[in-house]
Amino acid sequence: MPHLPITLVETSSKGAVVLIFGVDFHVTDSTGKVTASTIPNEQGDQVAKIETPSKGNIRAAAFSRDGSLFAICTVDKGVYIYETEHWMTVRSLDSEKRSNALAFDPSGEFLVTADKFGDAYRVGTSSDTPAKPQLLLGHVSNLCAIDFSFNERPYVLTCDRDEKLRVSKYPNSYNIQSFGMGHTEFITSVAPARFALDNAVTASGDGTLRLWDMPTGELVQTVEMSKYLAKYYESGAAVCSENTYEDRTAASQRYGVLRVRAVDAIEAFVAVVERIPAVLVFPFCQGKLGEPQVIDIAQPPTDVGVLGDRLVVSYAPKAGGELVVVLKYDGNQYVADDELTAALSLNVTTRETETVSQIPSIFIWGNKMYLERPKGEEGDDQEQE
Repeated sequence: MPHLPITLVETSSKGAVVLIFGVDFHVTDSTGKVTASTIPNEQGDQVAKIETPSKGNIRAAAFSRDGSLFAICTVDKGVYIYETEHWMTVRSLDSEKRSNALAFDPSGEFLVTADKFGDAYRVGTSSDTPAKPQLLLGHVSNLCAIDFSFNERPYVLTCDRDEKLRVSKYPNSYNIQSFGMGHTEFITSVAPARFALDNAVTASGDGTLRLWDMPTGELVQTVEMSKYLAKYYESGAAVCSENTYEDRTAASQRYGVLRVRAVDAIEAFVAVVERIPAVLVFPFCQGKLGEPQVIDIAQPPTDVGVLGDRLVVSYAPKAGGELVVVLKYDGNQYVADDELTAALSLNVTTRETETVSQIPSIFIWGNKMYLERPKGEEGDDQEQE
């Protein structure tokens, strides 16, 4: 029988890897061994059992910077915070609106959630901090991504479906530092970096990565992904659907960027693009993104996580195929990490399903008219107030 695909990958500064599928997730260490899970494991007592009170699919997840906390938000408005030593629940709550993204503040004392109505709330992560969510800031559009800069006085970075990056001071986030304007489609991801304190990179459904100067909001650089990825459409390795659940439009080529992350260990940024079986690693030098290494992988990716100088890439496999592939840096470029890939493939399994799961295109939820989807196409990730 087919298995659920891994749709999200999160990694911690302590070397943990969380692989998310549907309502469940596994936690592995840096060797690929499963150390905790929400589903029963054949290793029995060697694997910590994580309680999951939610019945909704996991929408987003994040670790605190020190790796001591982990949080998820679900499509049924649940928000759950876990301590990562024993994987016990620290705090759980139901948000008023469904959260799309979340991030711990630099101290780890607060978790900030970003919802579909454009508001960001923060909630304390311990009994010494407020349990009731406090409004932090608001947009006038669906929030799609959130993160914090690494400056001594951090910014909170929020991205929305109306193509904007907002850079706000923290915790007094009514003080807006700047706006990043230039994308022509929804923003899917934002990546600040320790090696470029004043810069952040955003990814978008418009097929670009954009490098920003956060203090001024200046657009420093635009990278067109089609420059490096058109060959995958030309060869037939990538195909757009036509007016279906997977893709609302009939475009012959699309370059919707799923995720961008900073790779601090080698001072680079990594990006993956919907439908295209490749990983792109952009070195950061002289204040700009350099020419990328483009790495072929077996299937189109669903997410990418950064584990030191390693990249953990998840994808929806063919029957019996691997769920993840790991790439390692050899001092010059990225190559396949066969050992860790094999360990994860051996140890990590997901729940079986009756049919092969469809992963909706980001152009479904990113389309400003997404509420007009035909009846019956809501799937598991249906819109909720």
